[in-house]
Amino acid sequence: MRLLSIDILRTAAIGMMVLVHFVENLSSQYSQSAAGPASREHLWWLPVGMAAPLFTLLAGVSYHSWLALQRDRGLDDCTISKRTVRRGLFLIGIGFAFNVFVWLPEDTFNWDILTFIGSALIFLNLIRKMPTEVLIFGIILVAVVSPALQGISDYYAYWINGYFEYDWTLSDVVLGYLVTGYFPIFPWIILPAIGFVIAPILFPSATTPSQGKRPSRLLLVTCLSIGCIAASLSLQQLTFLSPLIYQRTMFPASSSYLLGAIGVSTFSLFTLHRIVDQKPDEKNYSPSFRILAKWFRVVSKHSLSIYLIHHMIHLWPLWFYGLMTAGEPTAHWQNFMPVVFSTILALFFCALVVPAFLIIDKYRLPTIESVMRWIGD
Repeated sequence: MRLLSIDILRTAAIGMMVLVHFVENLSSQYSQSAAGPASREHLWWLPVGMAAPLFTLLAGVSYHSWLALQRDRGLDDCTISKRTVRRGLFLIGIGFAFNVFVWLPEDTFNWDILTFIGSALIFLNLIRKMPTEVLIFGIILVAVVSPALQGISDYYAYWINGYFEYDWTLSDVVLGYLVTGYFPIFPWIILPAIGFVIAPILFPSATTPSQGKRPSRLLLVTCLSIGCIAASLSLQQLTFLSPLIYQRTMFPASSSYLLGAIGVSTFSLFTLHRIVDQKPDEKNYSPSFRILAKWFRVVSKHSLSIYLIHHMIHLWPLWFYGLMTAGEPTAHWQNFMPVVFSTILALFFCALVVPAFLIIDKYRLPTIESVMRWIGD
């Protein structure tokens, strides 16, 4: 059973990604030479910090729900593991293809979010039978050692120009996967792991807890959310620590940033679950909200396709135009049009994507999600 709270938040995450990527790739340095080095300050309104953490945390939540569904269907652990690994490897393969054909071959090993989520699925399959206490200890351990690993690996040396650059050597490729890439295992694995841990707490139907424990479980999630947000704000004041801890940055993912993202994501999921998932019948919703709920489910169901398509639809024309006008595909990257135009394009894309996938679903046309299910299941 799909939960509307998850669909709403995944839709929000995808919407934020679309807006951020259109604006950053088309406009983030537009007329920078005239505006000066601080020109990027006009992008303060972009929701750059929440989309990826929310999306990856929901991946852990969804995997727990998927596991429960497989068990309800009577599948044995070996079959579940095989399906999980196939899905993970499929996402990793799609991630590499995406890097080569949507970005450019030199970005093959930039370790973007698709390769990370594929790796996270395989990792979650390995730890899914561990006691919750062990998982929590592991999450804390990763959080503690990640700043040290970022410092030892000289993280900033790979981000001199504001994006990940590496040499085609085994050490750089492996280090990018583990620590220095866009979404390395350390520390990003924390988010899907936390999603996996809190899923049975928020959604006890996925397990079989006693109803008497439910209030205390919900209180635990509330305390976790508020505690993470408070800890994030506190760390930002401790400027005598390493910047990898107190600075609120996504690249690198600092301790302060991760705590804040975890707190906001879990609180949002908890709140929406209490508001929209408690009604057993959607007929209790208003007609307008039922339409919105249908749209949320469409976007959530096809989030992988939307992620791929929204990159293709604005990057391929940009590469082609750069190749035709300057002989270099990236000649106009981040400097193609004013911010207002790229924002309008992003909103226009969002407006078209729902009816497009409604038609796709109506005629049962193949999508990347259906291909993944065919291969994985």
